Amino acid sequence: MAVKVYFATNRQPYTDPGSGRITRFGDDPGPVGGLNVRYGSADVDVDLDARTNTMVAGSLHVADEQLIPAQGGQPQLGSSTIFDALRNDMKTSQRPTIAFIHGFSNSFTDAIERAGWISAFYGLDAKMFAFTWPSRGSPLGVPLPYTDYTHDRKTALMSGPAVARTIRRLHDYVDSLPPDLACDQPIHLLCHSMGNYVLRNALQALMRLPDPAVASHSGEAVSDMVPLPQNVPDPSVLRRTFDKIVLAAADEDADAFDDPAKLKFLPRIGQSVSVYHSLKDWVLNTLSDRTKFNGPRLGSDGPDNMATISDKVTAIDCADVTSFTKDPEEHQYYRVFPVVRNDIVQVLRGVPQNKIRNRAAVSQGRYRIKPA
Repeated sequence: MAVKVYFATNRQPYTDPGSGRITRFGDDPGPVGGLNVRYGSADVDVDLDARTNTMVAGSLHVADEQLIPAQGGQPQLGSSTIFDALRNDMKTSQRPTIAFIHGFSNSFTDAIERAGWISAFYGLDAKMFAFTWPSRGSPLGVPLPYTDYTHDRKTALMSGPAVARTIRRLHDYVDSLPPDLACDQPIHLLCHSMGNYVLRNALQALMRLPDPAVASHSGEAVSDMVPLPQNVPDPSVLRRTFDKIVLAAADEDADAFDDPAKLKFLPRIGQSVSVYHSLKDWVLNTLSDRTKFNGPRLGSDGPDNMATISDKVTAIDCADVTSFTKDPEEHQYYRVFPVVRNDIVQVLRGVPQNKIRNRAAVSQGRYRIKPA
């Protein structure tokens, strides 16, 4: 099965010496300290039966950009090219898009292949858009990749503003469309592992970057890359961007939804937030929690206290349906175990949380997936 994955990335690009064409993206932040974002697409050959997903050789396409045009010309934005392609498909096929932020230990190719696999595995006939931030494709094993984890934690922090710029660019693009070109299809957001820490930093950047509309009305020439002179985030600038938000195996603090400096205001940008977690998660309980002193993890324990956070947040415990045999780290359940996949798919299809099949209610806002 051939799956096209659209992407945005702030990774370092590498070009062919002869043509200047971008041929790959590396594991470190790209220009302007990782603020520069390039857009493109690639094809993935997915075989669900053989459990293989391979990026098709030669399929990488990076959209052309010309930010400083010739006199009298208009800037050429790669984001517009890719958003046009997504919008056209969403409008003609009447299908949604899943935006995906991958986790720790993914090369650029890994991230694209994983997005392609998710598209086929979930079977939603949805388009995939991956934001691939500069993490290293290091294998998990013994000894644990402590140095690479530290690298990825740092670049995840740096990548927040780049994701925020991508979201802000999407807002600008949608706002510029005439009504007859709107696709009227939802965009869902799926984040895995350290991708949730990227999301936290993107959310904080969105609340600290000036709103271009406000700047234009006030007559001020303010760049959307310049941070506001404030220490407290301003949630009033957030706008609904996604329909369903799914956080899987989040390498984020368990108190994140209580803290304005973390994910407290995330529900403002989505219709609902579903947190999938498991106490059996080896990566979070070993590499992140105990080794890196990050404290209780959202993807291990779930939110600290459901009573104090937004009622748009639901916690789903996956511990009863994962196994060491199929997933030795028990960290990839969102893309390995069909029973977890089926739960996520019901969420994305809009089934109310208390109506989703194969769940048992635990307490307010908390559920447990039952073995199939």
